Amino acid sequence: MIIVQFVLLLFGSDFPVCDNVGFQQYPCVVFGESLYYAFWSDLRSGSGASIYATRITTDGAVLDGGGRLLYHGNTTQGPRAAFDGQNFLAVFRDSC
Repeated sequence: MIIVQFVLLLFGSDFPVCDNVGFQQYPCVVFGESLYYAFWSDLRSGSGASIYATRITTDGAVLDGGGRLLYHGNTTQGPRAAFDGQNFLAVFRDSC
């Protein structure tokens, strides 16, 4: 098993965002509503890929340890997210 830690650079220090066993890739981070939101593809389930996300405070506290499962599919990957000041939009590729 491979352990991959997502790292977010914040004020010159780094810290793990996800340190679950498995393969995490394609991170995307956006800022909105006074928090950072990190999204990534995750293969921890062993059957297909999933999209996970977590919230991170401006001082680096990870609020959703290990992330929250947002979607599970076959070859899900490449999440991208945006915030327009009121709404978040997250998109990703699934099976294409």
